Amino acid sequence: MLALLYGLSLYAKMPRYWESIALSALLTVFFGAALVRFIPSLVSVLIGEPEEHLVREGDRTFRRCGTRELGKLFLLVLIVRLFEFPLTYITRFALSGYTTGTFFEVQRLWLDFYHVETAFPLYDYISRIFWIFTFNFNHARFIASYVFTAMAVVALYYLVQLDFDRRIARRSVRYFLLMPFSFVLMGTVSDGLFLLLSILCLLFLRRKRFILANVFAMLATLTHALGVLLFFPILVTFINYLIGNIRSNREMGKGYFMRQIANGASILLIPIGVGLVMLYAKLRFGDGMSLYRYAIGMPGVGVEGLNRFADAALDQSLFVGNHASAILCGTYLPQLLYLVFAILMLLLANGTVSAAFVLLMAVTLPVIVATGRVGDTARIVTMTAPFVITLAARVKNRWIDTLITVLLGAGWLAYFYAFIAGYTGGIG
Repeated sequence: MLALLYGLSLYAKMPRYWESIALSALLTVFFGAALVRFIPSLVSVLIGEPEEHLVREGDRTFRRCGTRELGKLFLLVLIVRLFEFPLTYITRFALSGYTTGTFFEVQRLWLDFYHVETAFPLYDYISRIFWIFTFNFNHARFIASYVFTAMAVVALYYLVQLDFDRRIARRSVRYFLLMPFSFVLMGTVSDGLFLLLSILCLLFLRRKRFILANVFAMLATLTHALGVLLFFPILVTFINYLIGNIRSNREMGKGYFMRQIANGASILLIPIGVGLVMLYAKLRFGDGMSLYRYAIGMPGVGVEGLNRFADAALDQSLFVGNHASAILCGTYLPQLLYLVFAILMLLLANGTVSAAFVLLMAVTLPVIVATGRVGDTARIVTMTAPFVITLAARVKNRWIDTLITVLLGAGWLAYFYAFIAGYTGGIG
């Protein structure tokens, strides 16, 4: 099927460069290989088989995660992210000298991300709570992003330690904070809030608390278009839960059936969230589809979208000059690297993390390509927690862990510099 779709995309519009064909073909093959590995596991889940690789019997670090532990992590993340302020000023000063402005004037860079005509409603409304501290809605959105990102990291830590030990949970936090695009969550974007809500959804999903999982999925849908994709892992996990109960001959009384009816009906909260977004857009902009139209980008582009992106990257010749080289490295190269990383993690995820997590990754990648959002790959992958969880879970060797940490740190610094210098084209 993938080969057929790829062939049709080439027939519809042939790329200008053979390198574009080679790149897109290679990524399609790896994505297909990942699906081939995952489909048997997905079938096993759908027929109610337990995921034995997630059983943690005898794990000595499997103790309850307390409020004090999570509180310390929350404060630590807040402190660590404060270092972005002086680093922003130092970078801008190195680029522009004394004309860069004062320390606080430079920080206005983080306030320029919010665009009301493309933003989903929940982030704007929740961030207004912080207006009582700033008396400025733009500053309130900044504080909201700062706090929500720290809370999302804490939720990520708690989620990972449910299936793994604290060592992998700490590694997940470290990798996430060093992912090159993660510093952008400091700005006035809804990504931190979406990350928090989506992780809480996955957290309650792992605990089989379906109503709460669907509530947070609906809230995520009100925050970003990617929230709709949470429908798939929730549905598969619920099917596995029901069939598993039947296969184990669990005693089922009247109360059991009523609970399952409530659990199943709660899945409708996600399409309700979609309807609320459309209602908000209709009342505010006069067009109920305006927000989703922007989020969808170029529907039906398929693999052709990747070919277009690769063609555009090759058009930015490395030999034109320093500025063209910087634009190439800042705009195209990180996105392609993130796409390669995402497909590699999908290949390695099966048998490592929950099948629900793998499914979320598997449906996210086609959305990136099919909607023509390859240029937003770094942002979308950063907001999809299972990618970084898979990376942290697959690393077993201490030296490999150190190497990955160094590489991520170097990538973070390079992307941070490119962003401050204006070579990344901003974010959508």
